[in-house]
Amino acid sequence: MDFDEPYGRPESATIEHLIDSTLGGVRAQKHRRLAHAICNHTRNEFRMQAEREFQRWIAARKAPSKP
Repeated sequence: MDFDEPYGRPESATIEHLIDSTLGGVRAQKHRRLAHAICNHTRNEFRMQAEREFQRWIAARKAPSKP
């Protein structure tokens, strides 16, 4: 893990929020951990992709079925 500048390199240190405050998590130390920037970004993208797939799944079930 690289704690030096420049910020934004894949091996840079970042804080990963285990329970995102936008998803109802509380901003507490126990909900955060140190992570490589690339690892943090990859996990976040995976979560967002899963959320988008779930929203599409819900929308497909709400759509009126064709006779």
